[in-house]
Amino acid sequence: MTTSVYFNHIESTPEQNLHQDLIIEAIKNYGIDVYYLPRKYVNEDLLYGEDTISEFNQAHLIEMYVKSVDGFEGEGDFVSRFGLEIRDQVVFSVARRRFDNLDITEQDRPLEGDVIFFPLNKKLYEIRFVEHESMFYQFGKLPIFDLTCELFQYDDQRIDTGVEVIDEIEDKLAYSINLAMGDGSGAYVDDETVYVGDSVSSANTKARVVSWNSTDKTLKITDIVGTFGATSNIVGDTSGAYYSLSTTPDTQVFTNDTIANNVTIQTESDSIIDFSESNPFSEGNI
Repeated sequence: MTTSVYFNHIESTPEQNLHQDLIIEAIKNYGIDVYYLPRKYVNEDLLYGEDTISEFNQAHLIEMYVKSVDGFEGEGDFVSRFGLEIRDQVVFSVARRRFDNLDITEQDRPLEGDVIFFPLNKKLYEIRFVEHESMFYQFGKLPIFDLTCELFQYDDQRIDTGVEVIDEIEDKLAYSINLAMGDGSGAYVDDETVYVGDSVSSANTKARVVSWNSTDKTLKITDIVGTFGATSNIVGDTSGAYYSLSTTPDTQVFTNDTIANNVTIQTESDSIIDFSESNPFSEGNI
């Protein structure tokens, strides 16, 4: 015996639309506004399906429901063989129709690897798994996505979304160095490109300005290409400012990490490991 012809819960478009409307309304009432950042692959490795250089240059504001109401999930904070690791997880629910309205190019669903900015703690969370069959075929459709996300580990990705609170994350976490400037003129501006040479297009050495302190003439730069020496002026592409270096920068010092001890480890290891020995396994015969 077939199902009743008078009650069709599988192909009723009005019922499906009403159900989706109710879900969207519930998320708008009890959810939170977040930013969805699609990942852009710059140089994808087609063999391994990964990209060591990726960037985030879009931020889409959308409401999501936080399903992890009892706090962060996952393995939490623990000490592994690589040191302290923080693996906080959170699950977000987003209405399928609302995500479709974002109209992200060549993307019909949230993708693993994309990032969500959570405004309550101002941190980024990377999507690890997308459950597209949550609320299993209610009224014959799949109305929502459940996104299992883990605290994003920044790895020198370029973040340029136009949303200041998000773009500041790169400035805080990216590798940067402080340049002590000497003689010169003008004032560098934030986010401009500085270079050494006749023009920024032909320069082999250039970087992006994070900040400029005119009092002590300290220029903080990131996105560094090439090596800045003390022989030429460093010119600002936008401001036209130019200064020479007063001292050669120490590239081993991480200005954004006050507890980094890589220099100490390198110095101590030089007195422990003998790199002059060409064949340590010869037992002195060679």
